[in-house]
Amino acid sequence: MFACLVPFLGPSFAGDVRPISVAQAFATAAVELAPITPERVRDVARAEVVLGAQATPVTAVEQTPIATAEPKPEPIRAPAAAPSIATLPPLPDPPTAGIVIASWYGPGFYGNRTACGQTYTPEIVGVAHRTLPCGTLVLLEYRGVSMTVPVIDRGPYVAGRALDLSHATHVAMGCPDLCTLSMRIGQ
Repeated sequence: MFACLVPFLGPSFAGDVRPISVAQAFATAAVELAPITPERVRDVARAEVVLGAQATPVTAVEQTPIATAEPKPEPIRAPAAAPSIATLPPLPDPPTAGIVIASWYGPGFYGNRTACGQTYTPEIVGVAHRTLPCGTLVLLEYRGVSMTVPVIDRGPYVAGRALDLSHATHVAMGCPDLCTLSMRIGQ
């Protein structure tokens, strides 16, 4: 911006320029040092607060009260614990017929025993339901594909879902991870 104003200021500006050294431009006034007197530093965690009594004898000079405008802080309370699974309300019983939402379960459960006593493998065909008895045959329909499969396990334990399909049932039906299908009990 200075370069833009120089042509308009005229010849009188050029005569007013005086050289100045960098040291003069940044010279500071002499700084007077205040005398340092030793003082006892009082820590925030005072002995009388921590121990409940004075830990070391205090001389008359040190007994001057310290005025504080802030009230003593209240003790910090532990945050309330999150409710455990045992205190959560139980899930409502899933439907046993009609249009239901189904998910599938697989790799993390391979080799485990199902609630009905079978070993869960990728090839096992069946569904998990929370309330239907083991072995109950369930007819499933999804986009024109129908299958009758037994109840082999318990689950799902997610609100809003009625069935967990085994991996083989999930693939045979052509369901995505979550699908809406028709379900009814019987052959």
